[in-house]
Amino acid sequence: MLFPLDPDTATMRSQPVFPAPTRPAADPHAAALAETAAMLAADLFGADAVVLMLHSPTAVTHVYNGLAGIADEALCRQAQAALPGGPAVQWQAHAPAARLRLSAPIPGADGTGWGSLHLFDADAPAAPAAGPLADTQAALDRLAAHIASGVRTLHAKHYEDHLTGLGNRHRFILDARAAMQRPGRSPGRLWAGIIEVLPLEDISRLVISAGLHRVEQAISMMSERLLSTLPAGVRLYRLGLVRFGLFRDDTLEHMHGCLSDCVARFDTPLHVDDVMQLDLCAVAGMIPVEHGELEDLIAALYSTSVAARSQGRPVTVYNRQVLRTQQRHGMIVSSLRAAIASPQQLRLVYQPRERTADGNWIAVEALLRWTHPTLGDIPPGEFIPLVEHTALMPLLTDWVLGTGLRQLGVWQRELPGLKMSINISASDLKRPGFDRRVRRLMDEHGIQARSLELEVTEGAIVRTERAVLETLGGLSRHGVEIAIDDFGAGYSNLTQLSELRVDVIKIDNRLVRAVAANPRAATIVQSVVDLAKRLGHRVVVEGVETAELKALSAHWGTDEMQGYYIARPMELAAMSAALATRHAWAPV
Repeated sequence: MLFPLDPDTATMRSQPVFPAPTRPAADPHAAALAETAAMLAADLFGADAVVLMLHSPTAVTHVYNGLAGIADEALCRQAQAALPGGPAVQWQAHAPAARLRLSAPIPGADGTGWGSLHLFDADAPAAPAAGPLADTQAALDRLAAHIASGVRTLHAKHYEDHLTGLGNRHRFILDARAAMQRPGRSPGRLWAGIIEVLPLEDISRLVISAGLHRVEQAISMMSERLLSTLPAGVRLYRLGLVRFGLFRDDTLEHMHGCLSDCVARFDTPLHVDDVMQLDLCAVAGMIPVEHGELEDLIAALYSTSVAARSQGRPVTVYNRQVLRTQQRHGMIVSSLRAAIASPQQLRLVYQPRERTADGNWIAVEALLRWTHPTLGDIPPGEFIPLVEHTALMPLLTDWVLGTGLRQLGVWQRELPGLKMSINISASDLKRPGFDRRVRRLMDEHGIQARSLELEVTEGAIVRTERAVLETLGGLSRHGVEIAIDDFGAGYSNLTQLSELRVDVIKIDNRLVRAVAANPRAATIVQSVVDLAKRLGHRVVVEGVETAELKALSAHWGTDEMQGYYIARPMELAAMSAALATRHAWAPV
């Protein structure tokens, strides 16, 4: 039977107090070691009961009990009483007791002891103890030494970082739990901290340029520099590639000062092998440790270091909302593959584009919507950036293309000439054979040439990578039009308009909405429209949300307009009904 002990007081110099069996479950590696060793001791020494108490790497007691009528708790109390400085045990006259035959300490690497081993027999044994080793203290000491060797191996395999010798993430969490259970600890004063010495992308570049062996030397030097900075009694852990952790039972101000000192130690470069000088940029974060949040402690610390680096602060205090946002984002990314396969979660809604000359709706933009089974409606502005540069983006694009073109094929049977605009990502333009895939989908659903428009952001298309240019050329040959979405949002270079393989320019809605408050914005929009039309591009204005902006769009000479004043995005049935009355295709 397993009983966790108090990890703070469980040493040979400061003996543990036996806890109630309702404490958290013991570490499984230590529990397995204790169980095996206790059973071996019972067999070798012919003992009726064995109590093995380990205090490291985590506190756990295993009781092998073959004594009828004597509880495990009673044996543990007897074992504790037998230790140097252990508590006296008072027994009632009628209480059954066992005879303690032998005890041996389990020696630890630091000289304080890692636990103890105790052999028990019935109070009045019918025959002498029988076993290969019988009653020899020396034999029990040798077994305790073998157990200590197993504990050392356990430390090295599961709880130590092999490069630096520091405790690893598993040790960090175990020690956090132990610190939270320390008797007499002041509530709310236990802080965990993290020091991130370099951004991960910098480490990747260093491995390529300087070699892995030098980077590992640098990491060892980072740990040494931190160890020389920390106050006595503060233990350092390696939590990631160049992330180090610590605990401190102190005030917020003192913890903040400790982390500030650690960050400041990296203001000077590291010199590795007299060859590589490594300029460092350390940041740190800190978080109050709570009982119910230990499983998320590492994630919370990572969150603070990310926040510190993004905010340009040397030390940041944990923001619970930031972690919740990051956890939500992780759930979104991990759920998307299932959403693509589900018929219930993803759908398209459609927003019409109105031709300026006659007010007819000649095109629709397909807009993706996601209703998550637990998170509810997730806006595309939240989930698209999370997956845009992952392997999920091609799957998502293919779903939107397949669903949108299927519906366009249905509409075109009744509404010839109707166009559809679909957003794609920059990564789609680099996909081998993407243009051929689009053409196959068009053929499969009977889509007329020049009636599919693919929207990409300006930033994606101005990068003249060969793969992008080849894809754009292939799409054009297949009768697909290309639109620059959000033109004017930050990458604008008017001189490049003449070089781009695009058909449509969509003016950024933020620039359009700024017209009401900034007359200069109207001049900019007018200039962009004039230049684009002279270069042969069609111009669509987004963000038309008022009658005034609609009138201005006509004044600027745009070809089409789109926005809430024209119509909000509609579900499929509503869009089909509206198109029946608002779509009339005729060239103007």
